[in-house]
Amino acid sequence: MRKGIVLFITLSIIIAMLGLVGVIFTYLDKSKKNASYTSAMIQANLFFGDSSRAIKVILKRVGKNKDKKKMIADTIYLAPMALQPEDSDAFVNIECRPLDAGVNINWLGYENNSSMQLQYEMAQTLFDKLVDEYSIEDATLLLDKIVEAIKQDSEMESKSRIRDSRGIKSLKKLQEIVRDYQFEADDRDIDKIRWESFFAFDYDASIIDGDYISAELVAMLFDMDYEIIKDDWSMGDDLEKFISSKNGDKSNYNKKIFPKEIIERLSCKVTYSYQNGIYAFGFDYLDEGAKRFEFYGNQ
Repeated sequence: MRKGIVLFITLSIIIAMLGLVGVIFTYLDKSKKNASYTSAMIQANLFFGDSSRAIKVILKRVGKNKDKKKMIADTIYLAPMALQPEDSDAFVNIECRPLDAGVNINWLGYENNSSMQLQYEMAQTLFDKLVDEYSIEDATLLLDKIVEAIKQDSEMESKSRIRDSRGIKSLKKLQEIVRDYQFEADDRDIDKIRWESFFAFDYDASIIDGDYISAELVAMLFDMDYEIIKDDWSMGDDLEKFISSKNGDKSNYNKKIFPKEIIERLSCKVTYSYQNGIYAFGFDYLDEGAKRFEFYGNQ
């Protein structure tokens, strides 16, 4: 039965991706004479639409079957897709990761939001653990700067009505806040923290894609020794079963925050060759469509 499901998933992905690659390389062949930056960005926009449709086809093809959805998620997240015709140097590489594979940094701004207290408490618990683990010099100053950025950007959003301007929406933004704190507090050890291993950044998130969080976050949230579990935890494993098997502290495991259902919210990066250059762009896939296109330019 499992072999049949695996075969179905594999064929579904192959069919969807073959349709995508056929369209993509048709674009490339037609554009060989124009290798400007602007033209490369136009190509990125075309690929953006095709990538979105391919992901939607893959996710729709399995319907509501949980086992198939799980295998689709594992395939998309754990096996980047490289597409290249046999007789061409052109290629396209698509790599996706879960958008919610971490405690959302913006939850630290929900102290006075009664409907988000579970999320706020989890974010605050993680922050406190990071303070202890990495001996952060002035935790109050750092937290104040983070919360100020969340609320300031949210107030700006309410005035501008641009939804994607809300909160701390990227690792880069958080790193800027940390650098500002470091300069003011002279905290050299703050550089040791790999923030992307612990936090996610989409403002609208209220749940965590638990089976795809990092080993560092598993250890930190559930009081495990990272050195012991780092080789045993693999993205895609069942988080609840893993915590139980390793005698972790389940007090921070709440099914309202760590749902069993597959979360169809992805952050993707597409890298592609274009004439003599290699270009890339990124986008998020959520609400059954691709959004937040960002062109990264020549790599």
